[in-house]
Amino acid sequence: IRFVAPGVFDSFVPEPASWIRLWVPDPGEPERELQRGYTYVDADPEADTFALDFVLHEPAGPASAWAAAATPGATVRATTFASTKFTPPDPEPAGYLLIGDLASLPGIREVVAAVPDRLPVELYLEQFHPEDRDVPLPSHPRLRITWVPHRPGGAALAEAIEHRDWSDWYVWAGAEKQTVKLLRTGLRDVHGFPKADLKLAPYWIVGKPMGGRASKAAPRAEGHEVDPGFDAPEVVEPTVIEPTVAGPDGPGADASAPSASAPSAGAPDGGPTAAATGAAGASSASDAARAEGPDVDAAPGGSGRRWRSQAGRELLAPLKGVFRLAAVAQVIVALIELVPLVLLVEAARRMLNGAEPSELRPLAVTALVVLGVGTTLTATLVAVMHVVDARFALTVKQRLVAKLARLPLGWFSDRTSGTVRQLVVDDTASLHYLVTHAVLDLVAAITTPLVVLVYLFVVDARLAGLLLVPILVYGVMVWKMAYVSAEKIAEHGRWAERVGAEAVAYLEGATVVRTYGRGEGVAGGTGFHRTLADYTSFVHEWQVPLGRQKAIAALAARPTTFLWVIVAAGTFLVTADTMSPTTLLTFLVFGVTFGPKLLGAAYGAATYRQSMAAAQRVGLALTEPELTVRGQAVAEPEVGRGPAVALRDVTFSYRAGQPVLHGVDLDLPAGSFTALVGPSGSGKSTLAALLARFHDPDSGSVEIGGIDLRSVPPDALHRLVGTVFQDVRTVHGTIRDNIALARPDATDTEVRTAAEAAQLADRIDRLPRGYDSVVGVDVRLSGGEAQRLSIARTLLADPPVLVLDEATAFADPESERRVQEALSTLVRGRTVLVIAHRLPTIVDADSIVVLEDGRIVERGRHAELLAAAGRYADLWEAAAVPTTGGRR
Repeated sequence: IRFVAPGVFDSFVPEPASWIRLWVPDPGEPERELQRGYTYVDADPEADTFALDFVLHEPAGPASAWAAAATPGATVRATTFASTKFTPPDPEPAGYLLIGDLASLPGIREVVAAVPDRLPVELYLEQFHPEDRDVPLPSHPRLRITWVPHRPGGAALAEAIEHRDWSDWYVWAGAEKQTVKLLRTGLRDVHGFPKADLKLAPYWIVGKPMGGRASKAAPRAEGHEVDPGFDAPEVVEPTVIEPTVAGPDGPGADASAPSASAPSAGAPDGGPTAAATGAAGASSASDAARAEGPDVDAAPGGSGRRWRSQAGRELLAPLKGVFRLAAVAQVIVALIELVPLVLLVEAARRMLNGAEPSELRPLAVTALVVLGVGTTLTATLVAVMHVVDARFALTVKQRLVAKLARLPLGWFSDRTSGTVRQLVVDDTASLHYLVTHAVLDLVAAITTPLVVLVYLFVVDARLAGLLLVPILVYGVMVWKMAYVSAEKIAEHGRWAERVGAEAVAYLEGATVVRTYGRGEGVAGGTGFHRTLADYTSFVHEWQVPLGRQKAIAALAARPTTFLWVIVAAGTFLVTADTMSPTTLLTFLVFGVTFGPKLLGAAYGAATYRQSMAAAQRVGLALTEPELTVRGQAVAEPEVGRGPAVALRDVTFSYRAGQPVLHGVDLDLPAGSFTALVGPSGSGKSTLAALLARFHDPDSGSVEIGGIDLRSVPPDALHRLVGTVFQDVRTVHGTIRDNIALARPDATDTEVRTAAEAAQLADRIDRLPRGYDSVVGVDVRLSGGEAQRLSIARTLLADPPVLVLDEATAFADPESERRVQEALSTLVRGRTVLVIAHRLPTIVDADSIVVLEDGRIVERGRHAELLAAAGRYADLWEAAAVPTTGGRR
């Protein structure tokens, strides 16, 4: 049934798990209305319309009876809308495990639509009726569907989940409430899923009794649970159903087919349309839409399995014992800090009763001593935690730096320098709050208000109860802000990473930006300025709507708010002679201690979330796959001068299911010069990167001198393969340091010989400090000079295999001549693979290999390929290159 509700979506964005609470007539008492919850099938916020599916059953429940009798123009009241938003998790999971029934199919469709084609999707659907399989299901290239026969009790889905390694998978489950409870237990205790990788949303296939009834004249909830009057439908026998794969010809072929949660009510022409008269508010129903259960992070069944979402917790795991001890110590300190206040109240009470000053002296001395002890313990505890943090930070940074040294070079090429900098510098620094302050702040924020509140309830429950009002207001506001900001925190981290990366790129390209007038004052600005503008818009859209909640929370938690409550209510009680002045004094002293602790907890919570996000990124970096040595390691492979190189049936993909290279077979004879050509995106750089072992192939092997590169340790590999790319990177150090980067023990004579062979010695000799000149400080190298420095570095390393990426692409004519002369020296007697961007530079190559779409489509010498009039000839003609001349 499709409904019209003007204005209902003004402050509510419908999500896959959105649901509506309807008030429908009680069949047995028409003047009474009962609540039923339904998930929406689809919604159009622009038109203010949405659709619900109703199950017609006998005996009819209230919603079923209303739906069967509904006609166009009928009305029904809607009191609440709510949603639990689905956002693809970050980091990306290994796959998606979706569980539900036809009632949750609208949500499942939305989730499947958000899953990239490269990721596998396992869908378990509970079958209530034989006809359920006739409903069109979502389509996805890697979707596998398993139908599970319904059984009373709700355990069918939980017991049907395959026992396998679900590491790094993400669960989205929507089913009947009891089914979801059993799923939660099974997924966590049996299959080991952590809480962070479970998204559980109860759905109601026949409508959910919401526990309230009201008269039509004055609706009000009475807390009475109403029996929906639904008899279980006839179901299929609980037999094993083999999984079926949804593909182009399978059930998922029609991704746009109408969704259905069960046989729907309605007329042949689309069913009756009813206008909902109640424009419901956009209140959140996260409590109702979340499954209940203990907050457990690990499960016995998860032994030996790993989830990347737990990387941050695993990073901090060695400190669990320290955190527990710190929590206990903070409880003791918090209690000690309250003792002087108790003594102060007692002293005031005695003064009001006419005590002599000598009687107050012991209290004052005791209070000062306890205050000193508390201050000393607090300072000591914070100092100890700072020491723990310093040692932990050192350990983490050492692990991180060592890890970076073992990562494939492709890991760095996939990331910007700003991203790596944030990881090594900013994220490790963000761990400080987690280690030093988070536990202490949280325990203090809980212990002090709780103890004080209990004490005040003992003193006078009436006034203590009134103090709960601002505390509850504060709690509700903070909860609302946390609920809205939960996903924004992670998104903010991604924005910070992006802004940092683009800031580095902007500074590196500042000369070009200023030259072409794309500075800050130019309309549109640079990409960096646009990113800053987008980031500002993101923060504005996130924070401005929270302004009201922030103001209310800050006002509620202020000490003056508690003071006003105490003074107003206390004065009334004292003047009414129902409270003694000394009791009021107790509240005046203790009642104002709530505010600072509550505000500190709120501010600390935001910092905690940001720090945990940083810990997650550091933890993920520490779990990245390294360059491993497989089989029997070859410490110093003896491959000789200019060895043969071979790629055997190599397939490689940066993302699962999307190969960049397809079954490539390529032989580079010993001492040969082979050129790779092809259009942009054909896989040239990827193939060259595999030869330098920036990555490992998905299948097949790369061999040098008959030795698989995966059996060569990284240090030996760098002595085996040398690379000279267009984008030359120098390190902060002297020219000698840069040339001797691969051989730090090289003598000055060896460094100078390499520089002379690279046509760079005369330039260095003209510098005041010569080879001790610091790059970027004493000397700035031109593009051609930087290329020759890279060639000198490679000559000194003396690798038997070279990978070149058109090293003269950005050189001026004179620099190109000198770079070519240096390259002629460099390639002599070695096996060379060059990525050619300018075809005239490789016409004398021993072999030219043409790549297209990750496959070798042609190979041969220049003249042979031109005569074949194939893809190479097309590239040559497109470049408008004369067919004579050329130089190697």
